[in-house]
Amino acid sequence: EIAPNVFVGRHTHPGPESGYVIQGGFELLVEGEPPRLLKAGDSYKVPPRTVHDAKSGPEGAKIIATYVVEKGVPLATSAD
Repeated sequence: EIAPNVFVGRHTHPGPESGYVIQGGFELLVEGEPPRLLKAGDSYKVPPRTVHDAKSGPEGAKIIATYVVEKGVPLATSAD
């Protein structure tokens, strides 16, 4: 869950992230790409080691995300 009107924070994952928006919405900010508005029913993918962020809307967002990473490797690393 992402609280309303917040930035998640710029970060990367060592493997791909695949997600699906269950409720609410957010703006997906992937470095090198235009911002992408996502709402309930939308899905997204972020390639490995790609800097990205998310800003939730006034309702916040509920998402389900899957990450494929090596065992023992941190799931996320700050990019700030």
